[in-house]
Amino acid sequence: MDYQYRNILKEPPNIEELEELASLGGMEVSELLNPKSKAFKNTGADLEKITSQEAGNIIFENSRAMHRPLFTDGKALVVGFKPEEMEKLL
Repeated sequence: MDYQYRNILKEPPNIEELEELASLGGMEVSELLNPKSKAFKNTGADLEKITSQEAGNIIFENSRAMHRPLFTDGKALVVGFKPEEMEKLL
């Protein structure tokens, strides 16, 4: 299978890309945020009250605030390192 690697730390996704990825995973953009990450904690944002636009801005400004890696086949999304789920997409 061909794949495309993208270093999101150097080339963060924009809000449109984040919305598309979130929809593939059946989730909101805010669910792509990693509340355990230091980068997210430093924002002082309340994950329960954050909008998709605010989540997108946080991720664009510091992509370390989101779960990584993201793995997609264009039809589904795996968030985080989950080898079994990643393998299913192959």
